[in-house]
Amino acid sequence: MKLVFTSGISGCDRKRYCGDLVNYSDSRGKKIEVFDIGRIMIKQADDIGYKINLKHILHADKAFLAALRSTIFTKIANAIRTRLHDYDAVIINMHSWLFGKEIFWLTSDRFLDSFLDEFPADLYITFIDDFRHIYNRLTQREQWSLEKLTYTKILYWQNIEVEFTRGLANTRRKSFFALPTGQPVWTLYKLIFHPEIETIYVKMPISHFRAPEKRVTINDFIKELDKPLNVFSPLSVEVVGVTPIDKFYDEEIQTIDNHVVNRDLDWFVEQCDFGVNIWPEVVPSPGVDHETHRSYIRTKEEWTVYLGKERSPFISFFNTGFFRSAEEFFEFVYKKYPERKNLSW
Repeated sequence: MKLVFTSGISGCDRKRYCGDLVNYSDSRGKKIEVFDIGRIMIKQADDIGYKINLKHILHADKAFLAALRSTIFTKIANAIRTRLHDYDAVIINMHSWLFGKEIFWLTSDRFLDSFLDEFPADLYITFIDDFRHIYNRLTQREQWSLEKLTYTKILYWQNIEVEFTRGLANTRRKSFFALPTGQPVWTLYKLIFHPEIETIYVKMPISHFRAPEKRVTINDFIKELDKPLNVFSPLSVEVVGVTPIDKFYDEEIQTIDNHVVNRDLDWFVEQCDFGVNIWPEVVPSPGVDHETHRSYIRTKEEWTVYLGKERSPFISFFNTGFFRSAEEFFEFVYKKYPERKNLSW
């Protein structure tokens, strides 16, 4: 049985994603139990006669919440020892950090640490999403009506959630992934049940693939690549374009830009085994250039698929394989992984 520890901030759509994963896994003959710690804590409080008003849950006494968590993890430990022997995976799903009244506070404590000592997680995940999607979800909930949320606050919260869980995985020498909830559900399925399938981050000059006919090219490329490998795509999370000159010194715009760069370089590029960049022609793309260079100097396999008629020497230099078409590239991939050609997800 695999144990997966997942985290994510409020509004990132992690509960929906985990529910979809359970259904998808069941269709492929895998049984998964998801323990949503927040929901179970609410029920536990109600069961013992101390009902929590969800609207004001951030006002709850932290010691009381810690006591509830310790009870929940004791029950989960008992379930793992007894009734869950025939399950293929157990997922712990919780917040690592809570946020309210401009304050972050940690939900991880010594009891969680003891639990993970007894039942070591095989994989650590932090679910992330487009900051605008999170904002829209949270501002529609009564609980968040007085919090005066901004894009900046959400980005800070999401960043600290990722970095804490990544640090937890690192100290326990386990794999970690920042996983957009816009990714296909089989991305996590493959991470859990097929860790032998390498992860790959796809890079492209997005602004040059906006036309519908060009977007078909990149969508078809990703769809085919996701058969033999496990694809992470920037299109699964927000796409932030260029900043107009009148917004150069806008503080929130700069924060957004900073977090986009950090996400793509320090999360996506770093966590994936391989990289591939696809170019329609010689076009400027600082993002693809920096991401490709980071992958290259990390000594990863970094492949270039170049569809143009002229090229920059920098495009041909920073790669471990150069291909003139998608067909040529996939011929190479399936020669490398012939047994994966007919995989379907």
